[in-house]
Amino acid sequence: QGGFCSSGRPRLNRALFARQARLALRSMAVARRALCAFALAGAAAGDGKVTVHIVPHTHDDVGWLKTVDQYYAGLNNTIQHASVKMILSTVIRSLAENPERKFTYVEQAFFFRWWRQQSAAMQDTVRRLVQRG
Repeated sequence: QGGFCSSGRPRLNRALFARQARLALRSMAVARRALCAFALAGAAAGDGKVTVHIVPHTHDDVGWLKTVDQYYAGLNNTIQHASVKMILSTVIRSLAENPERKFTYVEQAFFFRWWRQQSAAMQDTVRRLVQRG
């Protein structure tokens, strides 16, 4: 029930904020337990090695604290520093430079907007990256 007041500035919904904070802390606790389980599994295997896969990603909620336009273009940084357009452009360039890199992206509303603004050559690059995995 967050939302925006008539001035366009985000309202702080304390209950929602507290819930999100509790969920974030719970997620960190789950991750910590998982890492401990991995470490114990490595110790039980006798080699003491643990394989950890780190997959870069971004999480850009559409319209959470700023308007979609502000998030996309990196405007109104008094609320939050975020430029989805720059994130996508930088990630695509980085993935094209190194075939070992991986990235996962969820926010299709932003991706679709970015995609429509790209040249045919850039769209072909993205298609090749997706096909490559």
